[in-house]
Amino acid sequence: MNPASSMRGLLAMLFAMACFITNDTLIKIAVADFPVGEVLAIRSVFAALLLTALIVWNGEFAFVRQALDKRIMLRSGLDAGTTFAYVMGLAVLPIATSTTIYMAAPLITTALCVPLLGEKVGPKRWCAIVIGFMGAVIVTRPEPSTFNAMAILPFISAICGSVRDIGTRSISNAVPGSVVALASAVMLGFVGLVFSAWEPWAMPSFKMLALVLGAGTAFAIGNLALIHAFRNAPVAVISPLRYALVPGALFSSIVVFGVYPDAWASVGTILVVGAGLYSIQSEARRSRADRRAARAAASASGTLPAGAPLAGAVARAPQND
Repeated sequence: MNPASSMRGLLAMLFAMACFITNDTLIKIAVADFPVGEVLAIRSVFAALLLTALIVWNGEFAFVRQALDKRIMLRSGLDAGTTFAYVMGLAVLPIATSTTIYMAAPLITTALCVPLLGEKVGPKRWCAIVIGFMGAVIVTRPEPSTFNAMAILPFISAICGSVRDIGTRSISNAVPGSVVALASAVMLGFVGLVFSAWEPWAMPSFKMLALVLGAGTAFAIGNLALIHAFRNAPVAVISPLRYALVPGALFSSIVVFGVYPDAWASVGTILVVGAGLYSIQSEARRSRADRRAARAAASASGTLPAGAPLAGAVARAPQND
């Protein structure tokens, strides 16, 4: 990839993270006055309408029936669980706390790849996983006097998100991403409606609708920017930028909600972000070494000129991202 393309990818990734923080901020404001189930149900309706329009625009409507595939349905259920648990936690926790705990998800994915996919994880990356978990635990403040049980929800969200990401690998690339996203939006809307049966349904105000519409739009644009980023820049370069969510959430917490992190939360955040960045870079180094070994083996066998790239080779995405 040329430098100009990589720069576009970097800017798109940062823009995507800004969109996701905007989504979280608007949703947190909305759920302060309205039930979580209602907010998620309405946002899912907006998202489903946007995605349906995109599918029709791209001429992909024939693929919609594949949304009923059991693998896509399973992914949709996990995605709904991820979002629902995260927003439930976001409703009562500082946005910086929720985001930091959830950012343990890449480390959880790395750990789950061992039993679920049979992949190997070296001792250094296991150390990074343990340190990252310790950081997330520190952020939750598990002492009886300060512990908030709702801090478990971002952990549950991170686990569901990790299993979802691993399961996504089994879905055929022939299925458009917009169709997979539509299935998730419909599933989340259903979960929101079911949960709202245990909550008093409030008449949506103009403010609430504006917040939810803004959140849904920011989330949709963020996903499009994310796709653009991964198509224009090397994975190893832009994956660490996922952790831009943490300072973004900290900025939102201070500026929008007036909540400052304490010393323990700051230490935990540093451990989570540091462990995540190390794990991503470690996997990137291993991927480069694998590609060099493959080129050397092909060159030695006489099937490839020395120094030539492998035909059709692509950079492997970090398995913990």
